[in-house]
Amino acid sequence: MQVHIKNPQLFNEKKQAIKSAGKDTCYVISDFDRTLTYGTFNGKKTPSIISLLRDGNHLTQDYAAKAHQLFDHYHAIEWDTSLSFSYRKSQMQEWWKKHDELLIASKLRLDDLKDIAQNGHLQLRGGVVDCLKKLEENWIPLVIFSASGCGDAIPLFMQHNACDFSNISYVINRFSRDENGFAKGIEWEIIHALNKSEGVFSKFPQLCAQLEERSNVILIGDGLGDAEMAQGWTHETVLKIWILTLEDPEVLKAYENAFDLVLIGDGDFDKIGTLLEEEILV
Repeated sequence: MQVHIKNPQLFNEKKQAIKSAGKDTCYVISDFDRTLTYGTFNGKKTPSIISLLRDGNHLTQDYAAKAHQLFDHYHAIEWDTSLSFSYRKSQMQEWWKKHDELLIASKLRLDDLKDIAQNGHLQLRGGVVDCLKKLEENWIPLVIFSASGCGDAIPLFMQHNACDFSNISYVINRFSRDENGFAKGIEWEIIHALNKSEGVFSKFPQLCAQLEERSNVILIGDGLGDAEMAQGWTHETVLKIWILTLEDPEVLKAYENAFDLVLIGDGDFDKIGTLLEEEILV
């Protein structure tokens, strides 16, 4: 991966501040899809969890067509910056609510998500497991924060890959289930691409208690909304890392102000692992 740092002085100041404060003051927040996993495979964009479910013939026969209709309508709104943020945010809430209702009506089961987690279409970036092990060894909390419409599949995927370590917490969309294992409702407030902030953490009191003494955070994501994952709490230092899978000068120009470090390309996790191990967590 190529390294792009718009403001090296600020980046070094943040890095040194976290290092000086000590690892006991630090935790990590990371997105999942195309952040911990590769963004492309054989030259094509890798599927998200929800797209694997949509395109995998898991549910009722009409599910895929209805899900595609929702995608075709709302996805363009998500990325249309000519629209107000508040409008786009309300539309994302509407999209996820309708899709959740569709999943319930389409008889979503835990077995469907287990199949997605184990079918091999998602691949962790090289070096991710080693990096996560190092975080666990140093008892540095990792929060996997995902707006996936089927977040239940993420811990299943991590378990399948033997990296569901004890220091990992999940802030994800989870379904409650009936006695037969079918989804019947969302357990808490819907998380979508435009409301990913630590304000959501208030729904997770045990996690809040775990993090309240940690004032420094390292944030890792692949989308502009991920830059807001640390909002909602007061921090001493927030170091933001962005993975830009496909090099695009226009996208880089639009996003570079939101992140301290940009990694360009769809490579391994080695640079992030080195940053954590050698530059910050020593």
